Amino acid sequence: MKTMLMLLSLVMTTSAWAIPEADYANAYQREIVPLLKRFQRSSFVGAKNITISTAQWKSSPLADRCLIILPGRSEQLEKYAEVVHSLNEGELKGQLVYFLMDHRGQGSSQRFLPQIDRGYVDEFDHYAQDVKTFFDQVVSQTYCRETYLLAHSMGGGIAADFLQKYPGLVDRAVLTSPMLKILTKPYPYAVARGIVLGSVAIGRGKQFAIGEKPFNPTDDFESNRFTGSKVRYDMWMNLFRELPQTQIGGVTNRWVNEIMKGTKRVRSQYGKLLLPLRVIIASNERYSEPTEMEKLCRQAAQCEATTLVGKHEVLMEKDEVRDLALQTIVNFLK
Repeated sequence: MKTMLMLLSLVMTTSAWAIPEADYANAYQREIVPLLKRFQRSSFVGAKNITISTAQWKSSPLADRCLIILPGRSEQLEKYAEVVHSLNEGELKGQLVYFLMDHRGQGSSQRFLPQIDRGYVDEFDHYAQDVKTFFDQVVSQTYCRETYLLAHSMGGGIAADFLQKYPGLVDRAVLTSPMLKILTKPYPYAVARGIVLGSVAIGRGKQFAIGEKPFNPTDDFESNRFTGSKVRYDMWMNLFRELPQTQIGGVTNRWVNEIMKGTKRVRSQYGKLLLPLRVIIASNERYSEPTEMEKLCRQAAQCEATTLVGKHEVLMEKDEVRDLALQTIVNFLK
C-alpha cells in the first residue's frame, strides 16, 4: 500500500487548460457547446425498470482507451463536457473514448416521485447495478485497450461500491471528493442517522430531509458550498435553465438513509480495492467526510491521495485548483 498526502497551494501553477475564467462565457460557447452537440446520446433500462440517460464521445478514430465519468449528486452529465474538453486538450488528446451517465433520479434519467426535484433513491445497490449495466450494454460495444473511471462525490461512493462488487472491469480509477461518509454538521453523524431512520419509519421517506429544499434557479453564488469559481457556478445554473428536465433540489430522508446504509458497507471493504486509485480531496469540504477518503487510501492496495485548496467540486473550481486536479488526473492516467 502506498499513500501520499500533499497540500497544494493556490499559488502553484501547472499547465494552462483550455477554458480560462477570464474569457469563460465566450470560450464555452466556442469550444464546449459544439462538443456537446457531438455527444452520442442513448439510454438503457437499469434496475427496477428505471431508464438511464447516457452519452459518449470518441475523441479520434484511433482512440482505444475508455474513460467512464460518473457525476455527483444533483449533477447532469452535460456539466462534465468541459472536463472532457480539457482532458482532450492535453497529453491524452485523441486517446480516449468518453462515456457518461446520469444516475437514476437525476439529470435526464427517470425520476421516482411526482415532485421531480426531490433527490430520491429506493435502494443504494441500484446505483452500482446501473453502472454494471452501462458497462455491459454500452461500454462493451467499444474496444477498450484500457478502461478508466473518473467519479465525483456521490458518484465516487457509487464507484467504490461498483469496484468492490465487480473487480477487474476497470484498470485505474480517480475519485474526486468521494462521498464515502456524508458530512452531517451541525448534527453528529449518529444523531443524523437516528433522525433519518425515525423519519423513514414514520412514513416521511419521500419528504425532504432536515434543511433540504426544492430547486431554486435563483440561488446565488455567494451562498454556494460547491465551488469558488463564479463562472463555472453560472455555467451549471445555465444548464439547469437550458435543460429543465435536469433540475433537482434537496434530498429526501429515504435518499439519506440509503446512502448512509450503503456507504457503511463500502467503508467496511476498502481492502477489496486492488486496482491503482487516486483520490483528490478538497480542503474546504462541506459534503463528504475527508478523513474517510484518507482512510480509503490507507486501506486500499494501491492508492494515493492529493489534497487541493478549494471547495468540494475540484473539477469545477477556480482555474488554479482545477488545473492541479486535471494535471493530477492526466499524470495518473497517461
